[in-house]
Amino acid sequence: MNTIKSLLPLAVRFLSYALVFFIISFINGLDFSLASFKEDSYTEISQETLLFVTIVLLAILAIKYRFMREFNAVLALFFLVHLIRELDGLFDILVYHGFWKVPVWIIVAFAFFYIFKNRKKYLNQLLYIQDKYPFGILLTGLLVLHVFSRLYGRSTNWQNLLQDEYVRVVKDASEESIELLAYSIVFIAVVEWVIHMRKQAKKDADLISS
Repeated sequence: MNTIKSLLPLAVRFLSYALVFFIISFINGLDFSLASFKEDSYTEISQETLLFVTIVLLAILAIKYRFMREFNAVLALFFLVHLIRELDGLFDILVYHGFWKVPVWIIVAFAFFYIFKNRKKYLNQLLYIQDKYPFGILLTGLLVLHVFSRLYGRSTNWQNLLQDEYVRVVKDASEESIELLAYSIVFIAVVEWVIHMRKQAKKDADLISS
């Protein structure tokens, strides 16, 4: 009985994350039915929503847990860059075409300055988290986002497959769906990181500062 009770959190995780993937599949289905994957599509909006929630969670962790502040703050800035990039169309309308690059470069410059200024703390925190369960999930999400989705979504792949029947919306649908999957994995990683920090906060703080 105790063994079954101990496995309950695993079951809750499995069902919760399965629900996340069910929801994003449903969202993809809506855009497939509309044959549209433009910047105002449900898929794009969902990507931006997941990014926003991820950033908020990391910002809360940076404020609440001083012993991992530098790592969480830099990671929040990293995903803020992604969010601004996803909102490039909005900036094109409100300001001018390509304006999104301005805040992105400002954030990147600040992030590098912040890392350099706090490099010892940041490296210690990175060394600590590198072999933790949430970090493995995070790396998986980032690799799907920045490596697999880019290679998989190359126009030549779809042109070779569809030939004379090639239409860009097919490529966009596939690439944006995978990006949404990647952001979902990143979101799950951050949720796991929140759970880990809440459980291990005092023990971890002593370990990192020692």
